[in-house]
Amino acid sequence: MEIQTVSERLGCPAGVLRQDWLPGCGWPLFQRSDMFCINTDTALLGEYMTIRPADTVLDIGCNNGALMLYAARFHPRALIGIDKLAEACALARENLRLNGVDNARVICADVADFRQEEVDVIVCNPPYFPALPQPADESSFLDAARHEQSCTLPVLFAAGGRLLKDKGRMYMVHRASRLADIIVALHASPLKLRRLTPVYDRRRSQAKAVLMEIRKGGGGDVQLDDAVWI
Repeated sequence: MEIQTVSERLGCPAGVLRQDWLPGCGWPLFQRSDMFCINTDTALLGEYMTIRPADTVLDIGCNNGALMLYAARFHPRALIGIDKLAEACALARENLRLNGVDNARVICADVADFRQEEVDVIVCNPPYFPALPQPADESSFLDAARHEQSCTLPVLFAAGGRLLKDKGRMYMVHRASRLADIIVALHASPLKLRRLTPVYDRRRSQAKAVLMEIRKGGGGDVQLDDAVWI
């Protein structure tokens, strides 16, 4: 589908749209240059998460719908995406429609206020940085994606405790440098870290990111996987 056609459907300038492809599966994905665009972390999380056919999957902060598309490859029972930006929700709906995903719905909502029936799986690529005053050269869309304006770690994990079924799974990627903050926030929630995979950039000696599987309820040790190198 041509960019001009998609821009008319979304009601946004054609100049901010670009057509890309979802890494690892080649599905078409439209993105906006003034919003957060998929990166290596998105692709890593998309390959990391385990989705089963009977699962209902919730993507918190769904943005353009990329993680929902990754989940759709496994034919889950239902997909739900939430994002507080109406423009992101419209883009996610368009990408899901273009790829023939007909068991998904996208809801414009703030995670702190969102309520619905419990789900089997939550996936999330949350903001990485504490909230800061918006830089002059950064759009409000990008600021919302990068900084914890409303989706702080405590808010995110409280939502996980509220929205996940017992023994439900959350898959998340985050900065390795925030691991201490993540553990503290998890400790104050009903969620438990069950699996952790460090991600290293071959150009650096320190871990760049961490992939996590988090569970609601239950105990057990944390499984530390071999590092992923990018």
